[in-house]
Amino acid sequence: MPQLSERQIVLTLAALAAITPLAIDMYLPAIPAISHNLNASVAQVQLSVSLYFFGMAIGQLIGGPISDAYGRRPMVILGLSVFAMSSFLLIFVSHIEIFWFLRLIQAIGGGFATVNVSATVRDLFSGKESARVFSLISLVMLLAPLIAPSIGSLIITVFEWHTIFILIGFYALVAMALYRFRFPPTRQEKSKVTPLSNYIKVLSHKRAMLFIVAQTLCTSGMYTFITSSSFIYMGHFKVSPTAFSLFFAMNVCMMMVLGRLNAWLVKRIEPFSLLKFGMGLQAILGIILLSIYKEASLELFAFLLGLYIGSLGFIFGNSVSLILEFFPHISASANAIIGVLQYSIGAFMGTIASTLHDGTLFPITAVMMVVSLSGMLLLRVGTHGKPVSA
Repeated sequence: MPQLSERQIVLTLAALAAITPLAIDMYLPAIPAISHNLNASVAQVQLSVSLYFFGMAIGQLIGGPISDAYGRRPMVILGLSVFAMSSFLLIFVSHIEIFWFLRLIQAIGGGFATVNVSATVRDLFSGKESARVFSLISLVMLLAPLIAPSIGSLIITVFEWHTIFILIGFYALVAMALYRFRFPPTRQEKSKVTPLSNYIKVLSHKRAMLFIVAQTLCTSGMYTFITSSSFIYMGHFKVSPTAFSLFFAMNVCMMMVLGRLNAWLVKRIEPFSLLKFGMGLQAILGIILLSIYKEASLELFAFLLGLYIGSLGFIFGNSVSLILEFFPHISASANAIIGVLQYSIGAFMGTIASTLHDGTLFPITAVMMVVSLSGMLLLRVGTHGKPVSA
């Protein structure tokens, strides 16, 4: 088997992980156009964002144990194939219900593929090195949401919204070719297909679940923002689709900067300490955002929101690395649990914010504050400030 360079690992796995932000963020500026074309309300089209999150959860739940048993490669190729096919079919829809259905199938395929990203890292690395590689993958992956809204905005000024899904489908095919022909199979201790047994093992591990739930709460703040981002910028602050893309990109840039800082710091500081810092920072910013939502200017609110989202640069990589240390032989199944909770609770929180919508930023900032504060307190109280190995 050819030796994999770290750059090859990071770039290939980041290309797989970027499937999700591309599938979500690229079509956000096109939501009004899709709404008009399908004779549906904007709220109905926005529901497809939450449906995508739920579909990702389902895909990871099914794909994780199969990947642990039969290998990463077959599930990645199957997932990308399903994702690409459903992407191309989306250009033919004329009813919102069919749009919802195909977005769900698209997400399930994406879940099959992306559940293997973290599992592959765990197959190849451990400890601090694992946390560092996770941070680097997140850093490269974030190029997708950085440019996706701008690409989507540009497309709808020249072409119909259908072109967005054509581009996403071709991206999946390119990612599959890159993975199939440039990424050799990795060594993996395979297990039997025992999804129930695997999931019970993960769910019954109290300390691991503490980290998983704390991470899920903190990341659900980001999903709440994504679900409501078009309202925040285009609805509340009345910016144009092009300006929306720029503000959205600023949020992603902040996560990239802090993620790169985390990748540098993790060589010197334990991942657990950086995780606590990231969760504490997000909780403080959540409180500030809620307290100023009425009088904050666009610039101030966008800056603080960027820091809030950016704090995940300290949270995600460190948390996943620490969690997967508990499950070296069923890492895809463990990652499936992380994904299921992350996407489903994130979608649920985003739905709550949308349901409580009152024309102000209160429901959005309230949900973001509650989940971040809860995640931070759970980690600190539940672990008593002690690292995983304690």
